[in-house]
Amino acid sequence: MRYLITAALPYANGPLHIGHLAGAYLPADIWARFLRLKGHETLFICGSDEHGVAITLRAWQENTSPQAIIDQYHPLLEKSLREVGISLDFYGRTSDPLHHQVAQHFFSTLLTKGWLEKKAVEQFWDPKAQTFLPDRYIIGTCPHCGFEEAYGDQCEKCGTLLSPTELRDPRSRLTGVTPEKRLSEQYYLRLDALQPQVEAFFRTRSWKPNVYPVIQSWLSAGLTPRAITRDLDWGIPVPDLPGKVLYVWFEAPLGYISLTRKWAESQGQPTAWERFWKDPDTRIVHFIGKDNIVFHTLVFPAILLAAGEGYTLPHDVPANEFLNLEGNKLSTSRRWTIDIHEYIAAAPDRIDELRFVLTALMPQTQDRDFTWEEYTSRINNELIATLTNLIHRILSLLWRYGNTHLVKVPDFLLQWRAETAREMAHALFSYDFSKALNTLLGLAQKANKSLTEAAPWHLQADEAQKIVAGYGDLLAAFGTLLEPFLPVHVAPTLRRYLDIQLFTWDRIEDPTPLVRELRLAAPPQPLVKKLSSEELSSLREKLLPTASPPPSTPPPSTPLTIEDFQKVLLKVVTIRAAEKVPKADKLLKLTVEADDGLHTVVSGVAQHYSPESLIGQQAIWVANLPPRTLRGIPSEGMLLFAEGENGTLVRVGPEKTVPPGSIVK
Repeated sequence: MRYLITAALPYANGPLHIGHLAGAYLPADIWARFLRLKGHETLFICGSDEHGVAITLRAWQENTSPQAIIDQYHPLLEKSLREVGISLDFYGRTSDPLHHQVAQHFFSTLLTKGWLEKKAVEQFWDPKAQTFLPDRYIIGTCPHCGFEEAYGDQCEKCGTLLSPTELRDPRSRLTGVTPEKRLSEQYYLRLDALQPQVEAFFRTRSWKPNVYPVIQSWLSAGLTPRAITRDLDWGIPVPDLPGKVLYVWFEAPLGYISLTRKWAESQGQPTAWERFWKDPDTRIVHFIGKDNIVFHTLVFPAILLAAGEGYTLPHDVPANEFLNLEGNKLSTSRRWTIDIHEYIAAAPDRIDELRFVLTALMPQTQDRDFTWEEYTSRINNELIATLTNLIHRILSLLWRYGNTHLVKVPDFLLQWRAETAREMAHALFSYDFSKALNTLLGLAQKANKSLTEAAPWHLQADEAQKIVAGYGDLLAAFGTLLEPFLPVHVAPTLRRYLDIQLFTWDRIEDPTPLVRELRLAAPPQPLVKKLSSEELSSLREKLLPTASPPPSTPPPSTPLTIEDFQKVLLKVVTIRAAEKVPKADKLLKLTVEADDGLHTVVSGVAQHYSPESLIGQQAIWVANLPPRTLRGIPSEGMLLFAEGENGTLVRVGPEKTVPPGSIVK
């Protein structure tokens, strides 16, 4: 099978942070590396998104030009990705003339085929600056949660997608004045007319559980025409329509095509891109964050279908949820981030450690939280104590008993290794990267235990050597099994010690010896050093943001105004699953469905409700509380229960059944 892997094109208006890495680039890289080991033809592309309001706004804030902004951040983005081990085959940019040509071709094709319509629409106009205001140039009060600094396209606090005209008390970010409404002609993509084709495509795919409800809710509500052009002086010009550019949501996904074409040109094979975009034997997989689900599962396929030029549609879109930082949403604009290039500068020898922690915390179906405490715990108690200590123990014993060994592997070790590789492959093909990593840790735990029980250090040297050499096969396997996760230092260093190359994944799944003889090239050193409290303090000082986190809801003891109360986002959810939390008499783990997918809530109601009695019931969910971890389970928000007689808790829900995600007003 042939695969084309794409990762969300990062905006060239600022650096990448750990949320970007965990959300799109790390899972894409793990998968690309795994597919190559499986022997599949794999092309992994990405590039800088260099148009749109995010760029012009940054340029305006810094009193410079959009070109200067993208020329500053494009090389930083690529450098950060490559230094953190993202194995891209090609990284380009959407300011390239070829991308302009591709996007304009699609616009003209859709116009000719009747999929575009021109409409006069009301838009905000800044009377002081004498210009139309793009959505991000407008701020106001969110009509859903009451946040007073919501953008014209989305509320950063509650995450609701908005249009500028929905904001209460809108004002221009350029001048601060209240904008006026004026008519402007724009082209719209007829998504409503394309819905039957999009729905037919939707039914041919199997979507992740956090992706499916989002698509289904949009289709159930009915697709509507969407503006494809805007009034802006930075972007891809609309053919024969001066003063207007193509919307980024339209042209940026087309960058996947233009970037593949640029890759083909760089290989001296200008037509090679077609086997990735026009051959049904290719599977195209887009790795993105959840805020881009609609554009990649509905809008982009609609554009390809409308063009009618034989383009291959996405095979899957394994979108991730969000990674938070110390209990608060990551925010570039508010400087609540840990930027990748700064991490690399502060800890150049701990890149694999960051990859390990972010894989363990990967927000695959729900938001997760990065804390420095967990960073330390994952490195010291899992990566080192479970995995690399085993590797170092075996390497040291091999060196102790001579640096050359004939390997005779016990059958149980061969079976463990093969079963682990097969289980990992199944998890990786399901995009469950955390499970794949945990499966590998499970193998290390079993091997640690068996080695301790064998205790070769208590035996005669010749007997000890035979036992230890049997574990050398496991080390050879680790040199490949670790490659998707820890490719910068750990996996290649282990292979250098053993003087071996990568094996194919299928070879690791085969329960026959990988090597007949092992020759250690050098005395081993620990692959990962323990993270000390002093090093952690230094990292925190260098990397923990100095800005305040994004605004959160005030504590209950604070007197509330009606505006304060409106900041609490209450939604109706349906409880889809419930189970008891082990060793916690009061806690239930509940899976609830809202309008944006499934969420996990840990609730202290186990003494008042059995798990089965809650399944299918509706409840009121406080949706915009920061997540917290209870008994090792990340819990999002909370459900409301009333306290009845004798302290009994009673579920609070709607009088009649309503769609999951309905706002409580």
